[in-house]
Amino acid sequence: MNISKHLLVTGLALAMLSAPAWAAQNSVTAQLQPQSIGLGDSAQLLVTIQGAQTSEANVPSVDGLEIVPVGQQSSMQMINGAITSSMTRIYQVTPERAGNFTIPAISVPGVGSSQPIAFRVDNGSGGQPQPQGAPAQSRAQLPPPTMNSNSSAPVDGKNQPAFLRVVLPKQNLTVGELVPVQIKAYFRAGVSASLNGLPMLSSDAFALNKLSDQPEQTRESVNGVPYTVITWTSSLSAVKAGDYALNLDLPVMVRVPQERTQRRARSGNDPFADFFGGNSPLDDPFFDNFFGQSTEKPMTLHTDGVIVKIQALPTQGRPPGFSGAVGNFDITSAAASTQGATGDPLQLKINVTGTGNFSRVSNNGLPASAAWKTYDPSAQFAPADSSGLTGTKTFEQSILPLQAGAQEIPAINFSYFDPEKETYVTKSTAPIPVQIAQNSAALAPAATPAVATSAPPATTKPAADGLAPDEVVSPGATANLQPLVLRPWFLIFNAALLLALAAGAIFRTVRTRRAHDPQRLEREAAEKAVSESVATMDAAVAAKDAPRFFDAARHALQEQLAAQWHIPASRVTIPEIRSRLNGHGEEVAAVFKTADELAYSGKRFTAPDLQQWRDLVKNELQQITRI
Repeated sequence: MNISKHLLVTGLALAMLSAPAWAAQNSVTAQLQPQSIGLGDSAQLLVTIQGAQTSEANVPSVDGLEIVPVGQQSSMQMINGAITSSMTRIYQVTPERAGNFTIPAISVPGVGSSQPIAFRVDNGSGGQPQPQGAPAQSRAQLPPPTMNSNSSAPVDGKNQPAFLRVVLPKQNLTVGELVPVQIKAYFRAGVSASLNGLPMLSSDAFALNKLSDQPEQTRESVNGVPYTVITWTSSLSAVKAGDYALNLDLPVMVRVPQERTQRRARSGNDPFADFFGGNSPLDDPFFDNFFGQSTEKPMTLHTDGVIVKIQALPTQGRPPGFSGAVGNFDITSAAASTQGATGDPLQLKINVTGTGNFSRVSNNGLPASAAWKTYDPSAQFAPADSSGLTGTKTFEQSILPLQAGAQEIPAINFSYFDPEKETYVTKSTAPIPVQIAQNSAALAPAATPAVATSAPPATTKPAADGLAPDEVVSPGATANLQPLVLRPWFLIFNAALLLALAAGAIFRTVRTRRAHDPQRLEREAAEKAVSESVATMDAAVAAKDAPRFFDAARHALQEQLAAQWHIPASRVTIPEIRSRLNGHGEEVAAVFKTADELAYSGKRFTAPDLQQWRDLVKNELQQITRI
């Protein structure tokens, strides 16, 4: 009987496992939080794609609104055999004027469309004021599970079986300042949970650098209670001035064990109990081990919203060349060679090393002058730690000497704001002496062919009758008295020689002019810069480095368009692109816009996403050459 019992239990288990798991229906929903804001504030648009693999949403443009992507969140759940997956795209909506707006339906190919969203923008400070320091209304929360008092499930909050904390070195920051941050999720020992995504900011006053998909796992004791701790180490930057609550959300799936005594109490209603003589097979330990006997409950952990005071960068004492860098830096420069020739490019390398927000570090390099023709530098950042707080940002610039002799690459200035000393600092590189040779040689004078002159005839003594005596003509003599210089073959030979000399002189002149042609030099330098940027793009795709990819993509497009329009690359901006391309440059503008957003949004790109962007950029580069 015992063997038959186990066989029946095994059969029931296999039948349950073989039942189909029905996936949730595909759907698209959009939510705006809050739905009434003031001019100068921003709202958060959440587009959730349920049950589909794709995450691409077609968000239409709305006149008077700036809608920019700032992040995404994905999750996958399996409850009672049903598998559901969802992707939430997060956008920041900033109005440009007051009034009533409607965001049209947002569609996802192959999935569906959301409902339109209507909201209002007031001239004041928003339609739903919150107390200062309160958590932002845009926090996407999942309601905590309802549990009995006897349940051992986690409860969201401090000193509870599951909670979230953020560790900052200080709570007074300056706009643009980057500080290390630790995000720690605590789970009481014995609690089984899995992560449904990464911690996400719920305030647009901060920007969080990329978090690792494999955080550190340790054990800590809190008030004598052991906890499993999941720790992400990254860096956080302040985006705008004011007093803001630092809130983060972490979606988790908690597995709550069922009490076996409760199942035994229910076995009285089990139809299998009578069949097995009052003992239900559901109470068998084999059945417990097979199915784990737990219930999965989704929940979201939140931080306690510590208030961070963010001060604006002071206007007094701000240097003219300040680009927004905040931290503590040093700058050095070096030339690839200290010898060159006029018109031949030299490579200048500028290194900015230190600690701070390197996404705000920029340098225009050596400016153009009567002695130097310069091009916009390319930039590359090499972090020295996992948080990206320390490292070196290198700017490489092509410079062309225009004057021969002993020259000097002038000093290059770099300004930044030191948040510890609360003052602006300007540092300079040391001048670099170089020796420049003239890149043109004078044409060598052509050798004049010597014309053989005939020796005067020998004077012979006349005969007695006054007549010259007869002479024997040698075999080499000729009877033709036409001068050599008038003979056809001689004329043809000298004409050919003169034509060859003239052609050589013309070729040398053309080559010299081409070597000094500014447009040609500019075109070749642009082609080289584009080629280097494309190589950097390919390397960034392989490394899944989105900021480096979009920085190189923007630089490649700037160089290509600048060479096509014969303007400096610094003038190639989004308004210039839209003006010159008559509304046909939206793809190029999208690359520029995404490169700017990455500095603050924390947006992530998968390898297939970067490959699609790479193909788009290369296609645009080819199209530009046909303009």
